Amino acid sequence: MSRRPILWASAILLAVFAYDAVVRPLALDLVALPLVPGGLKVLTLILTLFSVTNAWYWLGGRATAAFFALSAAVSWGYEQVGVMTGLVFGPYHYTDYLGPRLGDVPLLIPLAWFMMIYPSYVVANLICEGRAFPGPRRAGATRPPRLVGLAAASAIVMTAWDLVVDPILSGPSARAWVWETGGPYFGIPVQNYAGWLLTTFTVYLAYRWVAPRLVANAPAVDAGDARSEPAIAALPAVAYGLMLLADLLSGAAPAALTIIGPLAMGLPCALALWRLAGDHRASRLAT
Repeated sequence: MSRRPILWASAILLAVFAYDAVVRPLALDLVALPLVPGGLKVLTLILTLFSVTNAWYWLGGRATAAFFALSAAVSWGYEQVGVMTGLVFGPYHYTDYLGPRLGDVPLLIPLAWFMMIYPSYVVANLICEGRAFPGPRRAGATRPPRLVGLAAASAIVMTAWDLVVDPILSGPSARAWVWETGGPYFGIPVQNYAGWLLTTFTVYLAYRWVAPRLVANAPAVDAGDARSEPAIAALPAVAYGLMLLADLLSGAAPAALTIIGPLAMGLPCALALWRLAGDHRASRLAT
């Protein structure tokens, strides 16, 4: 059965996110474009659905379900322990800004983790391997040094996002969560970033360990889409870059983030896309 409708769904979801979070703010001084209702919560859901559908297209349903389940369970678990004890990210608590909770953690939070865990996974693959989705039967695919290295690279790419988003959502405009003891980075403790690295490393290591068994059984990409594979594979990396732009255009970003953001997220995104373009050129020369 063709998976092309899944691909089209992911592309449409990304286009809707790009319109409301990037195009509309950029055009605000020229024309008042219609707003997608629901604000941050709906945009988070839209980009999460993009990540789910795009992963489903490339990895198959079983691998995507495993990736999402691991991400949601691990992130919620670390967050719940973190809120209760302050041991993971530092002392903090959530306000009512993000809506209903499971325990002490808003339900939106596990969705937001996967929303960016998947694009960060693709960006790290491109940087480290030159391919968005390395073959499941590649030699050494499950060797511990390679698994640990790729999981660590993915965790760094993902944690770079929090350098941008945390000062916005914990800042005075949103206060989605409150840091109880403050810290040196826009009032955020350094421990928070160690907690992000730990959480994302755990997710990536667990998923990369089971992925070769799951992805090996995924249906093949449609033959017609295989010819334009680099452009399609670029979508998650583009999503990563769009999230950077959305955060900077939110109207709540401290001025220093206009420098920090492009360095922390823009550089890995640009490198990933450059590596993807290079792989495409090499494939064309080989044929």
